[in-house]
Amino acid sequence: MAGNEYQSTDPESQDTKEAYHQLLDTIKQRMDPTSNTVLLVDDERAIRRRVARDITKNDPTIVIHEAANGQEALDKLEEIRRTYSRDPLFIVLDLNMPVMTGWEVIDVLRKEYESQGKTQGIPIIVLSSTTGEKGLLFKKSVHGGKARYAPLVTVAKEACIAPKRYDARGEKGLMAWIKYFTR
Repeated sequence: MAGNEYQSTDPESQDTKEAYHQLLDTIKQRMDPTSNTVLLVDDERAIRRRVARDITKNDPTIVIHEAANGQEALDKLEEIRRTYSRDPLFIVLDLNMPVMTGWEVIDVLRKEYESQGKTQGIPIIVLSSTTGEKGLLFKKSVHGGKARYAPLVTVAKEACIAPKRYDARGEKGLMAWIKYFTR
């Protein structure tokens, strides 16, 4: 095998090509842990600080980048890609923010990975105190795959209106997802 390129003449093994490249990416992350990054996007600085503290408590080698709105998040994402030559491990994203909402960020990132022929993008943890839905006639939701973004999980900041609609609840749920995406 030359370099890191996956080579096989067996047509059935071509299905494992993406898994092979994901394994290589994971190995690279573990070889250089100081280039593991996370992007925190929330217009409330106190929330960003608390989540940053929780992430650092879980893994002190992670470099944390913060943004106060969706446009700032996309700019920070480009900066991360230029600096580290890869995407962050995950993005923690609020939905309701000024300038550009989390909804819009999800749409931009989904279109980005779809245009590249990928089936999923950077893992997103939606951290919101809202119901995770908007719209009256044409409802938009981050629950149950309705955002059409993968992988995406939702966590309530505090007490959510309908807890059964969330993938996890409160801080305990957030920490479980942080541990999952940083392992």
